[in-house]
Amino acid sequence: MFRHVSFPMLVLGWVAFIAICALAILLGNVAMAQSAYVPSGSQAPSRSRSLFDDEMAPGVIGAIQLQRKPQLRGAWQAVEVRGPKGVKFNLAEAGQFAPDMPTPARLGLLVGAVYRLRLTGVEGQPDLELFPTIEIIDKTCPPAEREHRFPIPIEIDEMDIADAAKGEMVMRVIYLEDSQVAEPVDTSNRPQRVLDVSAQQNALRTADQLGRPVAILRMGSRVPNVTEGQDWLEFLYGCPPWTTLKPIPTKQMLIDEGRWPIIEYPEQPIPREPSPNQPLLNQPLPNQPNVGLTNSGSISDQR
Repeated sequence: MFRHVSFPMLVLGWVAFIAICALAILLGNVAMAQSAYVPSGSQAPSRSRSLFDDEMAPGVIGAIQLQRKPQLRGAWQAVEVRGPKGVKFNLAEAGQFAPDMPTPARLGLLVGAVYRLRLTGVEGQPDLELFPTIEIIDKTCPPAEREHRFPIPIEIDEMDIADAAKGEMVMRVIYLEDSQVAEPVDTSNRPQRVLDVSAQQNALRTADQLGRPVAILRMGSRVPNVTEGQDWLEFLYGCPPWTTLKPIPTKQMLIDEGRWPIIEYPEQPIPREPSPNQPLLNQPLPNQPNVGLTNSGSISDQR
């Protein structure tokens, strides 16, 4: 079962918006949960860079990408991991899982690395623990100094959790849609759009035909039987470094930090002292009859 997911984001400069999509695969005898969604009038581009296979072990594709694109070495990519209400995420750090992260979890991850997460807090299944992995295989191009505003969205929905809990293997390939065939649909504050395809199809090749893959989520039902030693570190994929993203500032945050311009107006108007040689407008001029005077001070009232 594959899933097609799209999410608009700003890339390659000022106002160019593209959609982020994802594919997810379920390996096993799983019935199709929904029909595949394909934008009307669109088709996959004829070119294809089918260099990878979805059966490669986690980390292999990222390593190949770093060899093909040396500029990705040491590069950070903003990622936002979302899940159903109540779900908690813990990311491996220094040989253990870090404390609960806020949901959605907004992180900065290294391109080419594999990260192990622990997922808990599933509604109705308090003892369920899942250990998905996230592999970053490419980088997006948001405006400089604004990377935290445009993370790659990786969404784990209730169907994914249910299938993984039953023993299935869930795989999502998140990719950037080809700008020449992408449908301009705003999906802000909505669930990701999903395209399910059969388990016989190759997830990476399908995503490669539709755009540029940037991340892979894998999730099954296996749990570790060790909590220390070399096997444990291998299970955590060496605990590569990661960082949390700074929050997207709101107006109130900018005001509290003194970065929002505030114009203060006096409660009472400040009276203006007239010049000694200039009479007030509401006073008659010398040798003029006192006709039509008002307290408004408007020149038009003197007409």
